[in-house]
Amino acid sequence: MTVEQGQSPLGRVNCKVEKGVLHCRFTGRWTIDTVSQEASRLSWKRGLADEKDIIKVSFEIGEGAEWDSALVVFIRSCLIDCKESKLSVDMSRLPSGLCKLFLMTKEKLVEKVELDGSEQGFLTAVGELVFAVAEATLSSVHFLGEWTLSLFRMFRFKSRFRPSDFLESCRACGAAALPIVTLVSFLTGLTMAFVGSVQLAKFNARIYVADLVSLAMVREMGGLMVAIVMAGRTGAAFAAELGNMKLNEEIDSLRTFGISPMDFLILPRTLALFVMIPMLTLYADVVGMLGGMVVGLFVMDFSFHHYIEQTQTALSSMWDIYSGLAKTIVFGGIIGMVGCQKGLNCGNDSAALGNAVTSAVVTSITLVVVADALFEVFYNVMGWR
Repeated sequence: MTVEQGQSPLGRVNCKVEKGVLHCRFTGRWTIDTVSQEASRLSWKRGLADEKDIIKVSFEIGEGAEWDSALVVFIRSCLIDCKESKLSVDMSRLPSGLCKLFLMTKEKLVEKVELDGSEQGFLTAVGELVFAVAEATLSSVHFLGEWTLSLFRMFRFKSRFRPSDFLESCRACGAAALPIVTLVSFLTGLTMAFVGSVQLAKFNARIYVADLVSLAMVREMGGLMVAIVMAGRTGAAFAAELGNMKLNEEIDSLRTFGISPMDFLILPRTLALFVMIPMLTLYADVVGMLGGMVVGLFVMDFSFHHYIEQTQTALSSMWDIYSGLAKTIVFGGIIGMVGCQKGLNCGNDSAALGNAVTSAVVTSITLVVVADALFEVFYNVMGWR
């Protein structure tokens, strides 16, 4: 069965039935100025009615075929006919972009759509996941390598690194973040003091609330809370800024002028996080301990001198402070790298920009928590806790 429409060159549908499958191959020129949609649809429906043993319809665009929205409209009408006839559809041989367009409305058009082997087995799904993870890993390694080379160029004074950009990034992710870091850290210390006092009161040891709050803040909670806040605040901002610059083709313009985006845009931002997150962590530790002190002084009626003395006793080893700060350097690198990479690899539409920002925040927080757990395991194995 063959459907022909329009003047030369003709748009044709060559149909052949094999084992209950109707294979439809579109050839020729399927454009608005050559194809009559009405006549094509009538011919298609008449040919479909002539075949009685069809259970599936497969669509394919032949090599050299020219087409535009006229073919899209015609295939959509064919999908409607397939739904009315309760036939399954195989669109695996159509262009991927065209398939995605039809899949957006597949529930309205067909009962079942097969696209690139959508009825995949478990091994196929696992294989695709492995390839996706491998691709993401290779992309991250490539990004880290470029960043390292850019850092070497900066030390050799051969990069386009501008100190003013670095200072501005330090202000944006340092001083500008103080209000939210203050609030989160103070409430974290306050909450730990309340929870700890309830449990320690059972052993008549409420004074050790000072030890609990101070050690928890400097070892764990101070750096972790700052990292999570910065991932949601600064990491997302980096991804949004760079993604928007890519959408506006500003990054391509930099490359056109021979300026490396890694030197000019990414290095100042990542180095700023390396420097500012440890400083913010020290500030958060102090504010968190002040939150615990508020509970100790006004709820548990401790004296100021007694609480300070107990805190000093708990922090007699400077390693407790250094171990927490060492982790925050890695946290800063993770947040900066992930945020910049997601922004730089953003797609070319607004939806891709939103996905890049979301992915930057989720990935940063996940990696920060994983890194924190690995640090604690390492410290315990080395006997440093």
